[in-house]
Amino acid sequence: MEKKLSWQEIEKKYHEQWVQLVDFDWPEGEPRPASGRVRLSAPTRKEFNKLVLEADPVDAARIYVGPHKLPKGDILSSNIVRIVPCA
Repeated sequence: MEKKLSWQEIEKKYHEQWVQLVDFDWPEGEPRPASGRVRLSAPTRKEFNKLVLEADPVDAARIYVGPHKLPKGDILSSNIVRIVPCA
C-alpha cells in the first residue's frame, strides 16, 4: 500500500479519479480529507465500484478527486462518501 499522502499530493497523482482512502485524517467540517493512504483508484465510478466489491471490506472513505461534476442523469447530490463496513 502506498505511503500516506497529503490531499495536495492525492489531487496531483489521482486527478479525476475515484479513490478509496484508508488511514485518513478528515478534520470535522472540512469538505476534503487532510491526508490518507490510497487503497484503490479507478478513472470511472463503475470501475471503482467493481474494485471495491472485489476487495475485503475496510473502514474507508470514497471520494472523487477533481471538480464536482455529475454524469447526465445522475441523481446523487454529493461525491463524498465515508464507508464503514457492517460487523
